[in-house]
Amino acid sequence: MPLQPTHASRSAAAPPTPAHAYSARRRWLGERSSNLVVPTLAIVAVLVVWAVIVKTFEIPDYLLPAPQDVAARIIKEWSLLWKHGAYTLMSVLTGFAAGAAIGVPLAFGIVLSRSMERIAMPFLVMSQTIPKVAIAPILVVWLGFGILPKIAIVFLISFFPIVVSTVVGLKSVETDMIDLVRSMGARTGKIMLRVRGPSALPQMFAGFKIAVCLAVVGAIVGEFVGSDRGLGYLLLTSTGTLDGTLVWSALFVLIAMGIALFTIVSKLERLAIPWHVSVRAEETAAYQS
Repeated sequence: MPLQPTHASRSAAAPPTPAHAYSARRRWLGERSSNLVVPTLAIVAVLVVWAVIVKTFEIPDYLLPAPQDVAARIIKEWSLLWKHGAYTLMSVLTGFAAGAAIGVPLAFGIVLSRSMERIAMPFLVMSQTIPKVAIAPILVVWLGFGILPKIAIVFLISFFPIVVSTVVGLKSVETDMIDLVRSMGARTGKIMLRVRGPSALPQMFAGFKIAVCLAVVGAIVGEFVGSDRGLGYLLLTSTGTLDGTLVWSALFVLIAMGIALFTIVSKLERLAIPWHVSVRAEETAAYQS
């Protein structure tokens, strides 16, 4: 006669009760709220300390304006900051998209062909050892004073981390998995798309997150060298006139832009690889009792 399940085994196999699900939901909401509240409180604390230092030591505005003055200036000059910020954002997004569109296929080619790796890698390293400030004037001469030199610099500065991270991810697949799929008749192209590609997504998104932050820096470098628009141009002109509040207003917009772009890439990462341990660990920790 088959053994009857014990009370312990029945309770272990039983689905979660509504009370347990509600409790898990509350813990998840509390975790999400703390992820927002804690950084906000830290930022507020830094701003308070900043305001106290400026008031205590009577620092002039052209050296370090108070945060409340910067906030008031952002509200007052919002249309100006929006116009220049949109120009910078266009350079960042276009250059970053070009870097991803060219960098990811190049990484696949490097992994597929040792000859391409030997040819491409020295040029990739060379492109990063040359300071972008030194290249920017040359690009301005070649491409003019429009948006193209800024896009080119953003592309150059964001291209390298995307390629390197993708190559590392594609090469990190275990050989046992490759041998298993190959023994089932899969060819090299299918292995790259079905096995190596999905396995490389975590490293690929890590490169995207690094590249999107560097892209903002690249756009500002390009605008410093030659431009009549953009947040970099606004920083140069306001620094020349000792307009400290406008300088810090542009810096705050740049910071917000970088955080927003990083957050968007992180959200896309969670949608693309919900199975990865970094995503599952965070969700599991929130639901643990």
